[in-house]
Amino acid sequence: MKIINIEDNNYPEQLRKINKPPKKLYVLGDEKILSNKCIAIVGSRNCTEYGKKEALRFAQELTLQGLQITSGLAIGIDTFAHTGCLNEDGKTIAVLGCGFNHLYPKENRELFNKIINNGGAIVSEYAPILEPSSDKFRQRNRIVCGLSIATLIIEAAARSGTSITARYTMEQEKPVFCIPNSLENNKGVGTNELLKNGALLATSVDDILQKCNLPKINLDNLPKENKRINKNLKKVKEKIVKEKPIKINKEYKEIYNILTDKPTNPNEICKALKQNISEINSKLLLMEMEGIIKKVAGNSYIRI
Repeated sequence: MKIINIEDNNYPEQLRKINKPPKKLYVLGDEKILSNKCIAIVGSRNCTEYGKKEALRFAQELTLQGLQITSGLAIGIDTFAHTGCLNEDGKTIAVLGCGFNHLYPKENRELFNKIINNGGAIVSEYAPILEPSSDKFRQRNRIVCGLSIATLIIEAAARSGTSITARYTMEQEKPVFCIPNSLENNKGVGTNELLKNGALLATSVDDILQKCNLPKINLDNLPKENKRINKNLKKVKEKIVKEKPIKINKEYKEIYNILTDKPTNPNEICKALKQNISEINSKLLLMEMEGIIKKVAGNSYIRI
């Protein structure tokens, strides 16, 4: 953990300019990225499928344009914003409303670790021993938008913490973008209201890039090996998995050599190896846990 005081040279300049900037920041991960260009993506915790899809889409496309995503690590839209960035191998910043010893929500522990392992950063203005509270969550919102050049709101109820983030963004004289929502979606009441009161409509990443005077990267002109579009990335990963040789422990080799991509029952393995069924089942369980075989219907097994 690193502690950055407001007087330090590596304290993010963008954050220093806001009203009541935090006197110190506690940081896990790469503190250098706090000064890079970021877009905040926030929204409802109890989001809809539409909100999830759009949060992922905008986060992924903004990441491909060389931007970082900032959010609050909450469940719902925040989670999908961070995940969308990570899907494109991007670096994302999560701002907490508590100390590191009391991660909230606990469901996002895995996401917390992924952000750090992928070169991102977890930030808090609170000492590690401090527990979460509603007031701390409201206060952290000013840091989410304070680290960013603009805020994109995906979904928001009529009165919510997301609306507070929008207000902080406007106070910092930065653009607030909202995607349009159906009038039948109660999670879109807040975003539609913000649009009526001066927020900017965003139907694509281009809207954000143009307003923020950011150059657009033409992904079609990039060399193929530099493209990180999801479909291509998935194909590459699948190819690597297929071509990567699997290391099998000696005690499993006899069983592994019998198995194919067609289901094989443990009794068949017993007959072939002339071993006890309980011993075979024990080894099959361990092999399954190690991810080298898979159990399928009919209590049978195949190679992975």
